[in-house]
Amino acid sequence: MKKRIGLLYIIFRDTTMLATFFLALYLERAVGSRFYSMLLLFALFFIWLHVREGLRGRFERFLPYTYIFDVLLLILLDESSKYLVNHYFNVYYFYVLIAAGFMLKEKNRLFVSLGVILAAFLKYGRFFEAVFSGNKPSNITFIVSYIFFTFMVFITIGVFFNYSRILSEQKEKLDELNRELTLANTLLEEKNKKIKELTIFEERNRIAHEIHDSVGHNLTGLIMNLDFCKRIVESNPSGIAEYLGKSRQIAKECLEDIRKSVRALKNAEVEQHTLKKSVEELVENSRDKFSIGIFLDVKGDTVNTPPEFNLAVYRACQEAITNSVRHGKADKVEINIVYGKKDFSMLIKDNGTGAKELKYGTGLNGMMERFGLYNGVVGFYSNDGFMINISVPMEGVINE
Repeated sequence: MKKRIGLLYIIFRDTTMLATFFLALYLERAVGSRFYSMLLLFALFFIWLHVREGLRGRFERFLPYTYIFDVLLLILLDESSKYLVNHYFNVYYFYVLIAAGFMLKEKNRLFVSLGVILAAFLKYGRFFEAVFSGNKPSNITFIVSYIFFTFMVFITIGVFFNYSRILSEQKEKLDELNRELTLANTLLEEKNKKIKELTIFEERNRIAHEIHDSVGHNLTGLIMNLDFCKRIVESNPSGIAEYLGKSRQIAKECLEDIRKSVRALKNAEVEQHTLKKSVEELVENSRDKFSIGIFLDVKGDTVNTPPEFNLAVYRACQEAITNSVRHGKADKVEINIVYGKKDFSMLIKDNGTGAKELKYGTGLNGMMERFGLYNGVVGFYSNDGFMINISVPMEGVINE
């Protein structure tokens, strides 16, 4: 739309410039060298307007200085007239004012506009000089009225195009700010989307670890009790009742663990107690569940630690016991926890078969991820059983 309006303006300007010039020639009745002089000056001015419009993008820095050439050509064109005031030539000053209003920015536009207006009124200075020297024209009233009228028109055009250009520049700045805000909003939405996806991914991993550690622990105990029931069903039917009761209790605990996972994994068994108390209860329940020897030793002055860290320790013990029974076929597990001055350390060791080739599944990876959040180091060793060694800087786990 802007380009179309600009093209229409150029067509209108060129048409009126040509028409007014031929009317000026008719008024002047110019012949000989003066005719060719006027024709050459007008042709230069007419071509110059188009050349500047075509090249303004390349020489934008020097654009204000190009208007000096406009003013010189128009002054020379006025000087070539035989009249003190040639009314047709005033139109060309209007076009220069309009061009300055459209092409230039800020204070350059104001200075060029003032320069063009002053140049347009130089010839009127000569008119008043002629009047005061006694060569008063017969139509002086008309000329004075015309001078006043053109002066007001020049000032109006200058103010209008300077003000309109200011508004246009402000609109362009607002449009640019709007584009930047739109782009920033788009980037923010993309970032929020990625954060949401990452949050979902992390939450899925967390749920997977929770289900693996809690439900897997209970299901391992349930399977062991059911296997035992299967082995003694024929030889000692009356003894099955005790183990079926245990299996039922384990199944209930398993169901409760699943419900906790669905309820945002609130881990009441850790949150409602201290870390030491939670691990003691886990050890006691696991002894009864797996019918193996589990020994807990806690040394040092216990400190208040965050619930998330307590859960990490609880799940590590739970995973270690489950793996010892399921994979290592162990019947003895030792858990040693030490609250040191600089580090919190935990050593879990069983007397099972160990692992010839260590495979990092959900449980071991989850253990490393949880303690990694506290700059902890987790080591796995298989020598006369399986051993897990965990060390965490104390300064990162003390709950202020």
